[in-house]
Amino acid sequence: MNQLFSQYRGLKKEIYILFVGKLVTAMGSFVWPMMTFLLTTKLGFSDGVAALLIATGGAVSLPLALLGGKLADRFPRKNIIILFDCLTVALYVLAFLLPISYATAAIIFFASLFQTLERPAYDALNADYSTTKQREKAFSLSYLGFNLGYVFGAALGGVLFARYTNLAFLLNGASIFVSTVLIFFFVNPENAVRDDADAEESFGEYERPVDETLSVFGALKDRKVVFAVLLVSCFASLTNNTVGILLPLQLKEELGQAGAAVYGYLNSLNGFVVILFTPILTMALRRLTEIPKSILGLTLFLAGMVLFMPGKPQWVLYVGMFVYTLGEVVNVLGENPYISRRIPASHRGRIGGIVSVMFSVFFSMTQYAISFILMIAQGNYRLLWSIFLGCGLLALAMYAACYPADRKRFPSLYARDERKNGGSSHDLYGPDF
Repeated sequence: MNQLFSQYRGLKKEIYILFVGKLVTAMGSFVWPMMTFLLTTKLGFSDGVAALLIATGGAVSLPLALLGGKLADRFPRKNIIILFDCLTVALYVLAFLLPISYATAAIIFFASLFQTLERPAYDALNADYSTTKQREKAFSLSYLGFNLGYVFGAALGGVLFARYTNLAFLLNGASIFVSTVLIFFFVNPENAVRDDADAEESFGEYERPVDETLSVFGALKDRKVVFAVLLVSCFASLTNNTVGILLPLQLKEELGQAGAAVYGYLNSLNGFVVILFTPILTMALRRLTEIPKSILGLTLFLAGMVLFMPGKPQWVLYVGMFVYTLGEVVNVLGENPYISRRIPASHRGRIGGIVSVMFSVFFSMTQYAISFILMIAQGNYRLLWSIFLGCGLLALAMYAACYPADRKRFPSLYARDERKNGGSSHDLYGPDF
């Protein structure tokens, strides 16, 4: 057990502060996951219309993700986070003070826009304060922190939603405020990894900064495989998006308002599994590079989705969440470090903004597809699960097709893992698909 957690030693203090910040914020992050229940049970919208409204809100936020990326590369990332966090906190306090109405939904939506603006800066900080060798552990720790907080917040959110919805808004704002204070006092920009630092602290071979005036597409010109893998990752995210949208709607249809509590408990199980298995899987899968991890993670996603399909006993949903969450952990360990190890540090914010837009586009596509199919097929949930399972299987084949090209373009990353593990890449990762 000690060995599992000792793997996180030796990181910069800012990584640990970001870990605590994620933990505290996630403890209060139970408002947005309950947005579907707010629109349907509190405001009276139908399932299809609720999904359509959430999808439209996501589409509106797309330009802001690009703007957030540009801001993250132009201004101090710490200051961007503090500014937009303060605005978010103010909106949640306002939502707490006002009675539940259509205005409440609008306030929560604008709060999510400010979080969208800061996301590229927040994601870039984990890369800024870790070397390429530490990157997977840094993102693993951040993900673990989020879920340590979320495991408590999800169950609490399900209970608060039924009787004390306004209090949930206040607690959400308070948690973000605490995180903001931690970042303000303890994240020092001078401690970020720099190109002129000593060998152990320098940028990786593919991360060295380039001319900041160079466009994002110019920076990616000789990294086409990165863009291809990003597209595949976005397409694969349809499976993850489906669970987050379709499962609460299905539970509401089957269990009524009690579905909110069940969904909260499922999310708590999700958090517990992440807490228990993130350190284990980080160590167990350390020999795999990013794309094989994404393939394994997606396979587990799909297995969980099969168990979520309607007509099964309630306990099967919990088994499905366990399997699905294992896939989520493995996917994070592969997907998050992949980009940061292969792009120039000078363009992290802008590329992070584009990545956010790409994932948001596919998220909105998922929501629109679900809303339209629900309205046309008269609530045929089994049909929806089947369609997105097919998309996941196609994404698996696309990942496999990208793997050889990635090894050819970034040989040093694979060579480093070969040296670390004392064997050839073929021994560790199998054939070149």
